[in-house]
Amino acid sequence: MKGIIIILLLSISSIAQNIPQDKMLHFSACYLVSSTSTTLLSYKYSENKSMWIGIGLGVGVGIAKEIYDIKCGHSDMNDIYADIIGATAGAVVVRIRF
Repeated sequence: MKGIIIILLLSISSIAQNIPQDKMLHFSACYLVSSTSTTLLSYKYSENKSMWIGIGLGVGVGIAKEIYDIKCGHSDMNDIYADIIGATAGAVVVRIRF
């Protein structure tokens, strides 16, 4: 079992080296916004509702950044995909109770 985990971690590590830094920053920013908002909103709303609002806020921040990039920089559709994945991961991971 330990061998399988080590092989899995090594393969993930080598895959992550091929992801551009810009995509990781988009993922991380939306993850942070989504997880924080989901956590704070869970005190007022149900878990499902707070999760969907958190995803919406995370993706909204990512789309706002892309709109800014269209006007003042370089826009890339793959950035929006990284935003969506990051926002979804942030909201879902926060819901996992240990």
